[in-house]
Amino acid sequence: MSQLAQSKLLTASDQLRADVRKAIASVVLLFVAITAGAATVTFVSPLDGMQTLGPMALEVTTTATKIDRVEFYVDGSLAGVARTPPYRIAHDFGTSPMPHEVTAKVWSNAFRTVDSARVLTAAVTAGETTNVDFVEVPLRIRAPRAVHASELRVTENGIEQTIRELRADRGAARFVFIIDRSLSMGDGRLAAALRAVDEESKLLRADDRVEVVLFNHNVAKPRAVARGERLARIFGEVLPNGGTSLRDALASAASRERTYAIVISDGGDRNSESSEEESLRRISGTKTVVSSIILGDSSPFLDRVAKTTGGSVVRASRSTLDEQLRRLIVDINSRYTLAYQSHGNGEGWRKVSVIANGRNVEIINPRKEYFAQ
Repeated sequence: MSQLAQSKLLTASDQLRADVRKAIASVVLLFVAITAGAATVTFVSPLDGMQTLGPMALEVTTTATKIDRVEFYVDGSLAGVARTPPYRIAHDFGTSPMPHEVTAKVWSNAFRTVDSARVLTAAVTAGETTNVDFVEVPLRIRAPRAVHASELRVTENGIEQTIRELRADRGAARFVFIIDRSLSMGDGRLAAALRAVDEESKLLRADDRVEVVLFNHNVAKPRAVARGERLARIFGEVLPNGGTSLRDALASAASRERTYAIVISDGGDRNSESSEEESLRRISGTKTVVSSIILGDSSPFLDRVAKTTGGSVVRASRSTLDEQLRRLIVDINSRYTLAYQSHGNGEGWRKVSVIANGRNVEIINPRKEYFAQ
């Protein structure tokens, strides 16, 4: 082979090696760029190994930017989509004790990039029970602006909880007026109570429901009251008489739907079958907020019920009953509702603490505790 041919062959070989090195370098740079740009996706709920029963939130955080949407899959099936932060949806796992695979896919950069995360939940074994408690905490917030969930912290028996929702609107609710008709409600007190409810219930929302429970030593069943009906006409012939079963009456009105129970009584109790502890447990394990207007001296039981559920207690006379009821309803209408899914605690009393992180934010009269079974 001539020297010229050998020279050309070496030149071509060198060029080929240079091209290969350049291609390898480009692939490496591309791999580094992709690796450096990969975003993290982290599950907030559920966590890996957590047991899942009933309604729960599926939620992730991510370092990705320009997010188009986040898709959540449960056992391979699309469960829902979140498009704005917090990237969270609600999902009902039902009553099945089986484990689940939960996957989140984060689409970003005009759907050109996808990052994902996966958790495996644990099965509920035979003989094992798990409580899934979605807790609502009614409270008032005093602040110069609207308050967001990120400005609050919630602990339950000292264990940090994740706030799922903070609503400035209390939402439609069931109102139950629990009215004492015992002998101590004579001298016009019962009639004044009926008139006050007739007048001040006009402040309720159009989608609220109203019920009334009359009680002495016997407790009547809750009686639904339609718009336009007047208690003074329905119960006008009822005469105050008999003893008082306050604890039984209050326990009968408790409900797992959002309920505001307003007691109008002298606060005494001489005939209830349920003890204070039994009544408190039954009430606190529901979504019932209890407030009371006492036509008497005081009631330690009603004080504790109000503290436990996030209600309040006021004293009134026959002449001021209407005004005090108006204030209670206005207070209820101005409340926030904070919701979280309880974790880390077993059965028994759970003490709830709500703390403000933000400046100039004051938490007023939140729910203090509840009993979990």
